[in-house]
Amino acid sequence: MEYSFISDPALRAKLEKASKLSIGKTETINEEKLSKNQLIATENSIKKRRTKPNKQFENLKSKRKKNKRKRLKPPSTKTLAVATKQLSSMIRTGLPLLEALNILSESSDDKTLKAVFKEASIGISRGATLQEILEKHPDVFDDMYLALVSAGETAGLLPEVLDREAKLLESLSKIKGQIQSALTYPIAIFVLTVIVIIVMLVFVIPVFTDMYSSSGTKLPALTQFLVDASNLIKDPSFLIKSIPALIVGFILAKRQMKTNKFINWKDSMLLKLPITKDLVTKSCLANFSRTLSSLNSAGVPILEALMISKRTLGNRVFQRIADKMNTEIQAGQPIYKVLALEVKVIPIMFTSMFRIGEETGELSEMVDKLADFYEDEVSTSVKSLTSVLEPLMIVFVAIVVAFILVAMYLPMFNMMSTVG
Repeated sequence: MEYSFISDPALRAKLEKASKLSIGKTETINEEKLSKNQLIATENSIKKRRTKPNKQFENLKSKRKKNKRKRLKPPSTKTLAVATKQLSSMIRTGLPLLEALNILSESSDDKTLKAVFKEASIGISRGATLQEILEKHPDVFDDMYLALVSAGETAGLLPEVLDREAKLLESLSKIKGQIQSALTYPIAIFVLTVIVIIVMLVFVIPVFTDMYSSSGTKLPALTQFLVDASNLIKDPSFLIKSIPALIVGFILAKRQMKTNKFINWKDSMLLKLPITKDLVTKSCLANFSRTLSSLNSAGVPILEALMISKRTLGNRVFQRIADKMNTEIQAGQPIYKVLALEVKVIPIMFTSMFRIGEETGELSEMVDKLADFYEDEVSTSVKSLTSVLEPLMIVFVAIVVAFILVAMYLPMFNMMSTVG
């Protein structure tokens, strides 16, 4: 086991020594875990068929409301995934949880995680559970993370569950990064286009304006429009008036974007536009499948797993479908029946795989395969979207520049035709 992520040589040596001492215990631990895993597997197969949520998870949200405190700046998903994986690796070597948390609190580069791990080590030394400490920081650890930690502590399989949690976070981070990379190029091109327009209005068009005014030529409507825009943008009084108006407009737009009406409209449109439908659908299904599989295989009751997985969807249309799934389970009906009714949104393959998983009692394994498939599909969709957006943005820039050039040279063409 390598501990290169720990910068302190003394701490690293201490951890390596603890790892060597634990080698002799490994075989016994593995045998105990094997028998324990068999028991857990049997229990999980029963839990998959239960329809009533566990009170332990029902009370999760109410407990967190009681623990209101100063908000911490949450680390990135990738940073949290790395820290979770490190914690899992150290516990697997036989290192006590308390000592592992102490090491992470001293070696972590993230200030928030450093503080949380320090608090957790103090709390555990006083008899608290890891979940009880982490649920005090809802800005850092969401319901999905807490549910997995709680399930791991209850089953005595915390390192295995933490490892699964790390992989889940890495998966969510990967999908988020791919979508952001797809949007970076068009946004950058749009900003560059706006800058080019402003530069031309301020510096280039006035040169043509002076030339045409000295000749006394009557300007075409298109040219006059750009000249007026140039004069307006250079007017100090316009800038003084426009800045407050832009600020007010930005605030009002931001408020409008948070309303349910706008969010519902936006999410619905994203699934109707051909250019975004494919990517949004596949990313939602990938996030949902990976989260549901991780929670259910860790022993979290299916109802609670569905409610937590719903929050990873990020689209109201899919969230409403998740609510219908929850209702069907409470009524004793299979989930796939809800999916079968949503053929306009849910692919047939997804419904079929879900049905097979439910009927064979292997829902977690089947949904995990769906997550693998749709994560690969997200990568393909991002590449396709980028290949479409790049030429479109180039054409957009070309049209804008051509419009300005034609408008400014139009009077010159008219003069030449008159002379001819």
